[in-house]
Amino acid sequence: MKKQFILTLVLLLSFALTACSNNNNDTNNPMDNPMDNPMGDPQQEENPPAAESGEYAEIGSGSHLVQFPVNLEDQIIFTTYDRGDIHENIYVNSREAIEAVQRGEELPSGTVVTLEGFKDGELEHYLVMEKRTGWGSQYSPEERTGEWEFQAFTPDREVMDDGIGGEALGRCYSCHANQERDEYMNSLDQMKEFDLGTLPQANSSSTETPIAAVPTEDWEVTEIPAHLNQSKDVAIAESRSIGEEEKAGILQDVLLTMYMHQYKN
Repeated sequence: MKKQFILTLVLLLSFALTACSNNNNDTNNPMDNPMDNPMGDPQQEENPPAAESGEYAEIGSGSHLVQFPVNLEDQIIFTTYDRGDIHENIYVNSREAIEAVQRGEELPSGTVVTLEGFKDGELEHYLVMEKRTGWGSQYSPEERTGEWEFQAFTPDREVMDDGIGGEALGRCYSCHANQERDEYMNSLDQMKEFDLGTLPQANSSSTETPIAAVPTEDWEVTEIPAHLNQSKDVAIAESRSIGEEEKAGILQDVLLTMYMHQYKN
């Protein structure tokens, strides 16, 4: 009886020691104790959320698309600014752009707006913004300025790599991004108010007449004698040559008569 009691006691002690050993192993497992594994589950670290920074292009990366405007001097200065020693002329490359704005329409693709900047009377730089269908689509919605791209040029009309150009060009995008309701322009109101009637004849194709383009350098003009003025035999009548000044006056009268006749019809 006594031996059986001792045997039972030994078995119970064995079970107790085994249980303690298992508890110690569980406690020392770092995967089950977050305090011993501050970096978290390695499996979760291998699958982080997708980074959004790589979805869009860097702002200003499309500025190389903007070239210096051709025939800037022939474009329309629709407003100017003066701030202390700074003077700025603002050009637009077409009458159609102004007409669209004044009709309440969007500026058309191909519109180019150029700021010509002077300081103390010296030309300092050009800032050019150009709109083309599809431009700017690579930028994030928060940074995008519609379909406009920007570029800075030196007084020699070369791309400017420092100063307001180069890396600083991003400020152009940031500034104009706040003008979404004005088509990303800082001078849209001035364009709306511009008087198209002040433009010279060359900028108004609707009033052009083909008569003005008639070449007259090789014309020979003669005066018809009064008694033959109504005759059909004018071709064989005696005539006299007239001087260049008188010739110019006669041609002017003829062309004016032709123009007025065309206008009435």
